[in-house]
Amino acid sequence: MTEGKIIKHYREKQQLTQRELGHGICSVTHLSKIERGITEYSSEIIDLLCGRLNINMATEIERFHMTQRKLNEWHDAMVMQRTKEAEILKEQIEQETLKDLPDYKIPYPLLLTRYYLYNNDLKPASGLIRDIGKDEYASPYVRNYFKHLQGIYYFLSGKFLECIGVLTEIDEPEYTEQEYFYHLALAYHSIHSNIIAYYYGEKALQYFRKTLNLVRIIDTETLLLIQLSVNEPHYFSIAKQSYENLIKACELCGSIDRKYKLLHNLAFEHMRRGLYDEAADLFEQVMELISGPDHSFYLTVLDCYITSCMGAKRLPVSELLALTYQGLTLATERTDNRAINFNLLMLSLKEDWQPYYRYIEEEALPHFRSNGDTYAIERYERKLLSYYLKSGERDKALDLSLSMIGGMSNGLENY
Repeated sequence: MTEGKIIKHYREKQQLTQRELGHGICSVTHLSKIERGITEYSSEIIDLLCGRLNINMATEIERFHMTQRKLNEWHDAMVMQRTKEAEILKEQIEQETLKDLPDYKIPYPLLLTRYYLYNNDLKPASGLIRDIGKDEYASPYVRNYFKHLQGIYYFLSGKFLECIGVLTEIDEPEYTEQEYFYHLALAYHSIHSNIIAYYYGEKALQYFRKTLNLVRIIDTETLLLIQLSVNEPHYFSIAKQSYENLIKACELCGSIDRKYKLLHNLAFEHMRRGLYDEAADLFEQVMELISGPDHSFYLTVLDCYITSCMGAKRLPVSELLALTYQGLTLATERTDNRAINFNLLMLSLKEDWQPYYRYIEEEALPHFRSNGDTYAIERYERKLLSYYLKSGERDKALDLSLSMIGGMSNGLENY
């Protein structure tokens, strides 16, 4: 079967028809069956076909198996977060003649998509996902792997409900890459479904421990720590110690990106408790660790840093406005949804309250609701309700109150 796939690959690469390749050797029908692996064939026919294609079948079979090994190693390097190794393997695989064969455990286009997602490069990933979606893969494993990739793409695009939808379609018995539990946990965390996030995080942690994936163990323990901090307010003093231990672990394994994310999470825990000075100090440390405005994490940190500085009243309004304008400009240029956050900050800093509340009503809340961002929904619904009551818009206040009660009821039903 592998021989037939290799013959087809080189025939198409040399732009030969089946009739041209098989002329004087075998019929078009027989060659077609050889290429599809549905007939027996003699070694003499294979030798003649290889002679016409100017290839050595023994060499190509070895190349096929070597390419499979490299594809597997590339996948593992990305899952284990070994960036340098992943880059080297990508360069090597790009030179492999047989890399485009669809017969590998994980075909090359899927791994290339994973590579772009690994590097948060969504534009080429989107194009590949669109093209791959047109094909029908026979292997249940590959179909589930594609759903996993879609889930990662949706998560990185901020479409958390779509992420959850596609990842929960994965057939667990058919799919051994239980890393997807981690991405499910992240998505549920992002819509503030903390109990479900903790459940999937525990499943992911078991998988990463079993596979000795140290950096992903740090990632998952961080995620679980956040869920505990959310659900247990008295847990904060213990949580701070746990964060410090994880930060030391990151320093030991040289994982700067995990260190700044842990610092960011610790800063956020301070911010949401109203400890704005401490939060701003920690967010400043994060800003020093990342490589400036070009970093993919920059807008997230900048948003939180401005919010903390506003709460602590530690910077003049003029400086906060300048930082907010920078964030809004970058988010707009990148068509990043966080432009909404910076617009809210801008209107708040200017104390332009009527446009501020109308923006919440017409732009921000519909966006947060579509993404299932429970924390933002609750925060801005309360702000808007207070505004409606103060401005005498009682019909809108009543409608919003009923909507909030309905949301609470749905949340209770879900648990």
